Amino acid sequence: METIGETLAHQARVQPNRVALIVGERSLTWKELDDDANRAANMLLGHGARHGDRVMMMLGNSVEFVEIYYGLAKIGCISAPVMPRSVAGEIQFICDNLRAKFILAEADSAPILREVAPKLKSVEAMIGIGAGHGLPLDYDALKAKASADEPGIAVEPDDILTTKFTSGTTGLPKGCLRSHRNFIMAASALMMEIPLQDDDSAIIANPLAAGMAISQLTMFILKGIRIVMEPRFEPAEYLDLVARHRPTLLYMMDTMMRRCFPLPQFATTDFSTVRLYHGAATREVIDILRAHPSFHAGFSFGYASSEAGGLVTFRLPEHYRRALEQPDKYGYLLDSAGVEAPLTRIECLDDDLKPVPQGEIGELAVSGPSVFRGYWERPEETEKVLRGGWLLTGDLAYKDKDGLIFVRGRKRDMIKSGGINVYPAEIEPVLESHASVVEAAVVGVPDKEWGEKVVAFVIAKSPLTETELIDFCRDKLAAYKRPKKIVFIDEMPMRAGKVVKRELIRMVSEGIVR
Repeated sequence: METIGETLAHQARVQPNRVALIVGERSLTWKELDDDANRAANMLLGHGARHGDRVMMMLGNSVEFVEIYYGLAKIGCISAPVMPRSVAGEIQFICDNLRAKFILAEADSAPILREVAPKLKSVEAMIGIGAGHGLPLDYDALKAKASADEPGIAVEPDDILTTKFTSGTTGLPKGCLRSHRNFIMAASALMMEIPLQDDDSAIIANPLAAGMAISQLTMFILKGIRIVMEPRFEPAEYLDLVARHRPTLLYMMDTMMRRCFPLPQFATTDFSTVRLYHGAATREVIDILRAHPSFHAGFSFGYASSEAGGLVTFRLPEHYRRALEQPDKYGYLLDSAGVEAPLTRIECLDDDLKPVPQGEIGELAVSGPSVFRGYWERPEETEKVLRGGWLLTGDLAYKDKDGLIFVRGRKRDMIKSGGINVYPAEIEPVLESHASVVEAAVVGVPDKEWGEKVVAFVIAKSPLTETELIDFCRDKLAAYKRPKKIVFIDEMPMRAGKVVKRELIRMVSEGIVR
């Protein structure tokens, strides 16, 4: 199985009548899911889709998303999932950038798509899904007429499968190109480190269009385990799915699980079947889950990015177990990103692409079969990050003697003060350890004496002065790391869930804050 379409066809052959996918009241076997993917593929072929065409998908989590995504893979088209709630400008930018030939959209997305349609010059067909979509073509009607036979289009492992557009926090969004091989190798590496079992089942609640859940879907279909999918994450519904379907695997983001905790049904939800919780869980989330009487699962997570092809380091259940059982001795394990993934090499490099000595900070670089193929029609941007056989992530990190990787912030955030490198990721946790601090963000601001000076922006939940906070840091940070100035603000400038640090620098440079 070297292409994504083949992985679904394989499961349809070896376990045709086992349940593959459950969404709401709909349940499909592996053969039914594969047949529907073939119908989607053949329907698009009949409307002129060809190998290499780009197809936008404005769909939430649904049976249709899965069958269309795998149908496109079977005919060598490049899928471009976008969030179904995208605004007109985002839709037009991505469509024009890709010169997309088809758009498939759910009914809720159709109004904004109809609004922007006259501006989408490359699009040959808009296909709507669900009642009342009002688009020119109806997916269900077209699919009903299509053959369930394999489409028979030659697709190679290194053909591009999908392009996922980055959030654009540092400029215009860029389409990350990933091949069939990229996805299969990334999923294989994860299963080598944290094996799946034949009787496993999992819930997907993260949006497929956002990227991370696509990697989960790839892995689950590659292994052939039962998938339960939540159309849109709702805490009460999620807990109900856990109770009804008894999954063995939970793949969650920290903020999602936090929303479950206040619900009365959380205390009575039976988690006893869950053997692995995979997600960016904070210590608070871990402690609450471990205190639940029926929760006995292990934890895992790691370092990931779209360009790296998903997870390329793993903080394993054994790391969590040791850290939680002996925090004084092994607590540092929870501060690490874990160890490099199988099939992957990770080094911390200097500006000459040479590995720095053990324990020293360098740019985290990744090499391996999951690394993306480049940015869509952005050769200069691609050359900046794919150099010398490495993906240069822009993150700063170091390795310890045991091969554990510790990420210490973004390279562009590094502060050069008095000729010394200062890393905000070392300072921000210290500030946030103060009982009155909710959040802190550290930046470097131009300074005549030091080159750059360390400035901290802080959100406080109770009265606190600049002097008090600097004094708090005195025995926790070396003098050159301590903030020279602290600015108290009510909220951080955010984009795509991240603090926009260049906006903080601008606020100081232009005298907006003092």
